[in-house]
Amino acid sequence: MNHPPLLKIENLHFAIGRQPILRDICAGFAAGGIHGIIGPNGSGKSTLLKNLCRIWQPQTGRVLIDGQDYQRIGRKALSRLVTLVQQDTRVDFSISVTDFIAMGRHPHLQRLQGLRQRDLDIVEDALQLTETVELRDRWVNELSGGEGQLVNIARALATEAPLILLDEPTSALDIRHKLDIMKLLTALRNGGKTILISIHDLELARRYCDTITMLDQGGVYFHGPTLEAFAQERIKEVFHVDVEEMPSDRGVSLLFY
Repeated sequence: MNHPPLLKIENLHFAIGRQPILRDICAGFAAGGIHGIIGPNGSGKSTLLKNLCRIWQPQTGRVLIDGQDYQRIGRKALSRLVTLVQQDTRVDFSISVTDFIAMGRHPHLQRLQGLRQRDLDIVEDALQLTETVELRDRWVNELSGGEGQLVNIARALATEAPLILLDEPTSALDIRHKLDIMKLLTALRNGGKTILISIHDLELARRYCDTITMLDQGGVYFHGPTLEAFAQERIKEVFHVDVEEMPSDRGVSLLFY
């Protein structure tokens, strides 16, 4: 039996002033998957993610989360359903890693309410899942890029939101930290989380994502299974490069030229 998607986008349009950024976006994302969003620079990837958590709001169209129109969900309740890990992880003030992750519990607290034991336990679980326990007493603004990204994901986990959006989480990282992030997202997917990730690295997208949504000039060029997304003609038309599948000891790698 086919289940309705956890996240459904219907005819979403978004513009800044008179400049259209997203045009007639339609897509559905099943629960418990890693869903990659790819496309050239300026195609609307980051803008789409910000629309999906209502940082920015579309002029027309609907976003349904677990069947609910997100415009009818209060801000605090929405933050318990969907959370965004933004591309820029820099923090301009001094705060410990533990206190930073604990900020993810705010949607679950009443005004002026302190952290409860349950909240502290969830923060501890987030530290354990992201393997950042050794960083717990460090200042967030002193972390490396890879460490900072893991801590930002830990903060997202502390919200307990079933839907996690990530905007280019691997873009400024070395290969080891890129793989650490993608392996963590795989573990979260296997644990029931639904992941939407905008990603520039097409090889990582092909290797780790269950579905691909390919954007071009603000519209959906392709939305479907990952293996179908990387057909030569699609890559050439959208990215203006050729691609060839090359056998490797891990299966098949992509060669772009």
